Amino acid sequence: MRDSPSDIQARLADINRRAAPVLEEHTRLIGAANKAITLILTVAAFSGLTFIAIAPTEQSLKAKAVDCQEACISWQK
Repeated sequence: MRDSPSDIQARLADINRRAAPVLEEHTRLIGAANKAITLILTVAAFSGLTFIAIAPTEQSLKAKAVDCQEACISWQK
């Protein structure tokens, strides 16, 4: 026995009505995941750029610290 077109349409409407909240939640979760991934990538990029920018300064400070330690040692002798 075949269902009438109106029965099929009613069943499809019922399925769509039940699926709508699930699809809405799915869309919300995908949006939240995209924001989290974007934040992680932004922080990683910023950290990398900061490290690249500070590395020469850090080397310079280390060299100055060694010079100061050597000067202090030679002064104490």
